[in-house]
Amino acid sequence: MLRRCQAADIPHILEVEKKSFKPEDIYSEELLRFLCAYCGEHSFVYINGNVLAGYIITCIEGGAAHVITIAVDPEYRRRGIGKALLCTAMQLLADGKVSEVFLEVRASNTVAQALYKSAGFEQVEVLRSYYSDGEDGYRLSLRDKKKAREFCLGVEKPLDKIQ
Repeated sequence: MLRRCQAADIPHILEVEKKSFKPEDIYSEELLRFLCAYCGEHSFVYINGNVLAGYIITCIEGGAAHVITIAVDPEYRRRGIGKALLCTAMQLLADGKVSEVFLEVRASNTVAQALYKSAGFEQVEVLRSYYSDGEDGYRLSLRDKKKAREFCLGVEKPLDKIQ
């Protein structure tokens, strides 16, 4: 089940962060709390039973949706959860609420890159030494509404705004 991020989710989001990212890339609990509140309208968690299996934090910057962070607990990967989460941001493009969805990804994260490329994202910039350990990153962008709609056909939609 997809629903909006809530303050009570932050400790669970932090656990998924710790399982998903290098220690130097993990956001602090305080920053996650801020992002969940500030970007809460477009930030979601995926609940599987009683477990927070993944999350996405998307902020609107000008006319674009910036996927700040997205992760799925390793135990729940390869089940379509990442796609469902990514589609919450892509739906903003498909609905005409933004003109672009963009994100950054490690050069070594080929699994995530494959998901993004299958969704229609294109590499628009190499970010030299973007990560704290010196690894390059890539900025990926999607502007094609049709690709966004097609990729997200049949994907679970978030619960109503009240959630």
